Amino acid sequence: MAGEDGSVANGDDSSSSSSSSWTAALYANEITDYPFSLDALRKWMIAFVVCDFNVDIGVEVEYMFPSTQFSQTDLQTICFSSFPERVNSDTIEDSAFHFKFRHSSPEVSCEPTEDDPGYWYGFCLFRQQRDISVKRNYRQKSLVLVSQHDFAPLFAHLVKTISTLDFAVSPTLIESACSNIAAWAGPEAGVQELPFLGSLLDVHIPPHPSFPLQGRVTASTSRTDVRVEYKEIHTSEPLGSWARLAQLLTSISELYIIFERVLLSEPLVVLADDPRTCSEFVSAVVDLIRPIPFGGDCRPYLTMQSDFFLNGHEVIPFRHYLIGITNPFFLKRVLSQGKDSASPHVVYLSAPEVKRKSHTFYSSEREFTNNFITNDTKGSLAKDLVFLRKLEHYLKDGETTPQECGRFVRRHFALLSALFLAPLNRYLATLTTLSPNSRMIDIANFSEEDFLASLSKYGCQVQFKGKTSFHRHRAAEAFYRKFCRSPGFFRWLQMKIRLQMADGDNSNGGVSPASGFREKIVDGVQA
Repeated sequence: MAGEDGSVANGDDSSSSSSSSWTAALYANEITDYPFSLDALRKWMIAFVVCDFNVDIGVEVEYMFPSTQFSQTDLQTICFSSFPERVNSDTIEDSAFHFKFRHSSPEVSCEPTEDDPGYWYGFCLFRQQRDISVKRNYRQKSLVLVSQHDFAPLFAHLVKTISTLDFAVSPTLIESACSNIAAWAGPEAGVQELPFLGSLLDVHIPPHPSFPLQGRVTASTSRTDVRVEYKEIHTSEPLGSWARLAQLLTSISELYIIFERVLLSEPLVVLADDPRTCSEFVSAVVDLIRPIPFGGDCRPYLTMQSDFFLNGHEVIPFRHYLIGITNPFFLKRVLSQGKDSASPHVVYLSAPEVKRKSHTFYSSEREFTNNFITNDTKGSLAKDLVFLRKLEHYLKDGETTPQECGRFVRRHFALLSALFLAPLNRYLATLTTLSPNSRMIDIANFSEEDFLASLSKYGCQVQFKGKTSFHRHRAAEAFYRKFCRSPGFFRWLQMKIRLQMADGDNSNGGVSPASGFREKIVDGVQA
């Protein structure tokens, strides 16, 4: 490959590597017959796309496998989303992140999903390697797995495995990976044992993406073949670690405001230094409200070239979204959408050198050199100071593992979600129609006023802010009223009805999609 002055790259190794990469790309783009079933592959994913960054041209597709008729718009979205908008040239560490986009490729045939069929997902691993033969002295490449399924932990593992085995990401290895995936049975709720490039994956797929993760059935641990690597993967598990993410917040008490905003599907913008951090944070906060689905447009990572402002957003006010960004100018664009659009709460995730304030109060101002907005968000839920002090201790304690810290945060908010849903489940039980084979909720008879009357009679265990019991009750009533009018409430009802219908269809001796999974029970409170 020629250097920036037209000369051949210095060194035989660099020239040979560039030549072999070009030959491999030519092979991948021209192959038409595959040693596997394309229809079987498309049950899980659509294609692998390898992107390269050319300083003179920009992002370009090196090759895709299998060859796929993406629309020009989708191809541009994949390319731009696969490269960080800000790159630290001092580090050569890989950066793994994921993104979501509205697809427009009618020629691509794949099995659509019941949840968000108009969207596809990209699971990306970006890497850079020092190369003095190119401008800026770095060669940058991204491997992207495009799928209709939001199985982030699974696909992130596949991409990482491929990249670990081959830095150049050769089409031969990609072809082997596709052959393995095409041999899998189609994705179904439950536990599947899937071989992949010499390892064996125990993959857990829940009946619904927001299905509770507690009470899961784990795979058998009686493994006898020590030559095979085994890994357990839960497709709805959040990415990232709260031990790292919580350290980036201005104050860890902001978790309660974030929890409220996501629970009510109110606009939330996560501004981070890199796409890995913002996409992992979005994944982690959606998990906090489980089993309630987020009711808005959830995008783990967006660039300035994304489709977020298209598809009617320019003319229709958008009020329900959760997005992760790294470009401050994107934030300014969001804030300039007009008075009709709801004002977002902005979560500023700081670099490690920015000092985090005490958990005892939440400051609306960010300790950045350039403050963009001042959040005026006021929470309704009372903060649990015991939880905050213990979390503060875990974050400072070097003996606490990231897994222990993560479980502590997730268990606290799982309990909070369960306690929040308890009054609703109590009221919905009065609307349940019993039959010999099923218990169905009669949604048509749902009354917001009747529910609030039930709430007033029986109360709730969630602690709301207020100087007196009267003020706390009024705050609870206003919060539940807002939730019952949010899209998250209707998506939660749809999930419950869908699971009940599936159980009813399989009540006569069949296997329910929820087989192997149980309702979330946290300290005796059912979600």
